[in-house]
Amino acid sequence: MTRTSSVVPVQVIDAATTAAFASAAADWMCGHLISAPASVLAIPTGNTPLSLYAELIARSRSGAVSLDRARIFNLDEYCGLEASDPRSFAAYLHRHLISPLALRPTQVRLLQGDAVDIELECRAYDAAIADSGGIDLCVLGLGANGHIAFNEPGTPWHLRTHVADLSECTRAAQRRTVPPQQTAEHWPVPSRGVTMGIATLLEARHVLLLIAGAGKAAAMKALHGGVPCINWPVTSLAVHPSLTVIRLCEVTERASLSIR
Repeated sequence: MTRTSSVVPVQVIDAATTAAFASAAADWMCGHLISAPASVLAIPTGNTPLSLYAELIARSRSGAVSLDRARIFNLDEYCGLEASDPRSFAAYLHRHLISPLALRPTQVRLLQGDAVDIELECRAYDAAIADSGGIDLCVLGLGANGHIAFNEPGTPWHLRTHVADLSECTRAAQRRTVPPQQTAEHWPVPSRGVTMGIATLLEARHVLLLIAGAGKAAAMKALHGGVPCINWPVTSLAVHPSLTVIRLCEVTERASLSIR
């Protein structure tokens, strides 16, 4: 990746299998948490981080790492869903990480997609992040259209937490994560979400970008180019001073890329 000389080069880790991918991501996160146990984390949902969360739970139960002092924020949420709705991202995180780790309510601040005044909730979320001292480690997935969190192509990069209109590409990908007891016919993926903005993501002290799943080659190529482009939100990370990328090998092979 082409970068200016004043920016620390990106660290790239390629994993040959899903197990190796999860292990590499957990190694990175655990190393960070061991050195900074009171870290403020911004974490994703979707299929990509599931194996990472399972690995973190296993390591926590073995005593290899503790999240007892960490603070958790989520990246995004659907507008209109209560946290108790099994289709919400809040429910996903409780199922796959928060409840298994027995994190205390005081450690967790999640976006409230059902807030009566969603703009007020956006400002309250920004204030909560600021009051926590800012994000220490932001873990991101990558959408096929280059979106990070719910920041779609064309989203201004100066925004903080805001309401986003979701693209059909993003909604199609999210249909694959609908809980098994639901169907896309009975529950269309919402057309709007609320998300941390790119300005907030870029202020994170460290960013861990996880890339797995089909259809990511074009987004990876854009990131590889190292030139920030508003039509590829992931390229905003090209200027981040502490970016680590972990890629599942099958994605890397399809893209035929190397990031320098």
